[in-house]
This record gives sequence, structure tokens and C-alpha cells, in this order.
Amino acid sequence: VRRPVSILSPDDLQEWLYSVGELNYRSQQIIKWVHQGQAVDWNQMSNLPASLQKLLATNFIFSTVNIEREQGRLQTTQKFLWRLEDNQLVESVLIPANTSLYGETSDRYTLCVSTQVGCAYGCRFCASGLEGFKRNLKTAEI
Repeated sequence: VRRPVSILSPDDLQEWLYSVGELNYRSQQIIKWVHQGQAVDWNQMSNLPASLQKLLATNFIFSTVNIEREQGRLQTTQKFLWRLEDNQLVESVLIPANTSLYGETSDRYTLCVSTQVGCAYGCRFCASGLEGFKRNLKTAEI
């Protein structure tokens, strides 16, 4: 069973690389591609040898969570609707901190992320519970 690469810790990745005869520094390259370079395909990792790209493709998957819709803009509350691999939808919200006591813009944000598809509570003011609870999100989806 192939595991999502995004849930591997640097130590887990280094251990796996060692087990297949690769050098430790490759883990930092892979982590950078997955978490900062936004690679969604092993072939995009241009600084990795083709043999390692093939090994990665054989042993790991990318978790594909795609942005479906965005509302709001920078410096205001932003809502994001995400489509999961099984076509379920979840939301996240990015909320900027209030201005400081002296009216300066803050560089702090609060991020609210879903951990479930749907909700069992069914509060009338919240769209997440309209269809009830469906499932918990996988680690890689969060």
C-alpha cells in the first residue's frame, strides 16, 4: 500500500531513503518539493535522479486536495473550499488578527481547518452540518 508522502516526518523519509540506498540529503530535497515547491508529480522534482523519482512513485502517493473556490481577499477573512480525492468538500478559513491598539495592521492570522467531512451537530447557522457527518479526514488531507 502506497502512503501519502506528505505525512512522512523527515526522520521517516531519511530512514526509507537509507533502506533503498539513497543519501540522507535527498530527504530535504523531497520535503522542499512536497511542502514548498508544490510538486504534484514525481517527475517535477528536477533535482532528483530519475531512478529515485521512480522509486518514490512506486512507494508513495501525493494526496490530491484541490481548491474549488476562494472567497475574500488579503487582509480580510478568506474562505477556501477544497475538493478531496473522493469528491467530498471541506472548508478552511483564514482570519487576520484585529488591528493593534495603535491601529497598525497585524501580521498574525488564525487558520481554521476542517478535520471532518460534514458535521453531526447540524447547527442552523453552519453549512458544514447540512448533510450530516460523513467521515474524518485523513492526515494527508488536513
